[in-house]
Amino acid sequence: MRDAHLVSDRIVGKDVVSFTALIVGYAQCGQDREALEVFTNMLKEGIKANEYTFSSILVTCGNLNLPINGKLIHNIIVKSGFESVIASQTSLLTMYSRCGLIDDSLEVFDGFLSPNQVTWTSLIVGLVQNGREETAFSKFRQMIIQSANPNSFTLSSVLRACSSIAMLEQGKQTHSIIMKFGLNRDKFTGAALIDFYGKCGIIQSAKLVFDRLSEFDAVPINSMIYSYAQNGCGYEAIELFHRMKDMVVEPNEVTIVSVLTACSNSGLIREGLQIFTSLKKKQNIELTRDHYACMVDLLARGGRLKEAEILIKQVKNPDVILWRTLLNACRIHGEIEMAKRATNRVLEIAPNDEGTHILLSNLYASTGDWSSVIGIKSTMREMKFKKNPAMSWIEVDRKIHTFMAGDDSNSRSKETHQMLERLIETVKKIGYVPDTRFVLQNMEEKEKEKSLYYHSEKLAIAFALCHTTDMASCIRLFKNLRVCGDCHSWIKYVSKAVGRDIVARDAKRFHHIRDGLCSCGDYW
Repeated sequence: MRDAHLVSDRIVGKDVVSFTALIVGYAQCGQDREALEVFTNMLKEGIKANEYTFSSILVTCGNLNLPINGKLIHNIIVKSGFESVIASQTSLLTMYSRCGLIDDSLEVFDGFLSPNQVTWTSLIVGLVQNGREETAFSKFRQMIIQSANPNSFTLSSVLRACSSIAMLEQGKQTHSIIMKFGLNRDKFTGAALIDFYGKCGIIQSAKLVFDRLSEFDAVPINSMIYSYAQNGCGYEAIELFHRMKDMVVEPNEVTIVSVLTACSNSGLIREGLQIFTSLKKKQNIELTRDHYACMVDLLARGGRLKEAEILIKQVKNPDVILWRTLLNACRIHGEIEMAKRATNRVLEIAPNDEGTHILLSNLYASTGDWSSVIGIKSTMREMKFKKNPAMSWIEVDRKIHTFMAGDDSNSRSKETHQMLERLIETVKKIGYVPDTRFVLQNMEEKEKEKSLYYHSEKLAIAFALCHTTDMASCIRLFKNLRVCGDCHSWIKYVSKAVGRDIVARDAKRFHHIRDGLCSCGDYW
């Protein structure tokens, strides 16, 4: 681009075409600031932009997250009479969504008389990127109704929306549409389908999609390995990783993270160490901090905390994630002194790291050191930290129902609480004992027991049992944080007592529970 700019500087009487060519060139090379500088110079010279100039410079504003600049250009577009041009409208829509102004993006979309495939896809992608998954699926339905054919990128984005909040039925509908358009063997939609089924805990369907693909590269293979990892299928993930050599596909950074995560989630320390050691010896593979973080997690969660700490010290400039991974394992194993060292390291790098304060507070609470808990919480209040509340959600009759601990806001809360009380009495008779170690508050033992009963996971499952008509169906539960040990034990007893399979996805992995046994083997 340097040579292109030198040539442009020598042009006498430059016009919109020469300026636009330079702007497009910079934009395509990822040099967005340079593109914006050329556009500014163009306006200073009194040259009016055309639709191609506007399309490129709006994407540049989106990439740089410059909503104020984007809005100024939007005003210029209106004054120049290009607002109704599809290329400009689509770029406006994309710019606003990339800047997080999704409502502005929707407003631009509403101005389209007949949106095309590119426009629909841009909107759906923007909605998914901004956490508006349900709206994204709603727009996708409108797209199909209006006979605008989706492409593999549209469908992959829709599946991403479905997997983010586990919209199982909607994802299955999208799968049917993929089959209708003959894209089921496409490696990109295939990878999205594998990811969707994996994140919904249906590993058999993910494997079926994978086996039917017509061609393979790292993308669908990574999706399959990560799906195995999330669902506790460590040996299957390792087997596919080793098969990549026969498939003539080179593993990349994502592959390595996925297979090491699989080892960590399944407690396969020996196998994980073998893979990590063999990769360190390969000259064409450079292990990153993410890979070291996976190994730290594998060793530390397996109780080999000293080895994990030594491994961190082998990394040049270890980051917050590495030390926080060790700190989390210290919380699980009650290792106070090492936790203090890890905390100090994190706070040296990032003094305002909220997650570290929360982890340390939880560790002190689990050991009954309430004075230290009070001290940390006081610091958190001074720093205006806010802890994300634990939430669980469940789909019943194609509706998502969300629960928080002690929640009685649901319109059917009375029935739910009555069902929960019956379930607690039933599972106590077959061996469930409330584990008050997981109550991170200073209160009497009876109060601790009572607080355990109304965790969000328990409320969600009680609600599902109240309101599902098919008593043989699987209950699918999702939680934004790690499921607590008491709830994990309680859910196992419930599955045995009511004869229902329960699949629980938390922030770490899936738990497939049947007849009182969990796929994680109580290791998570």
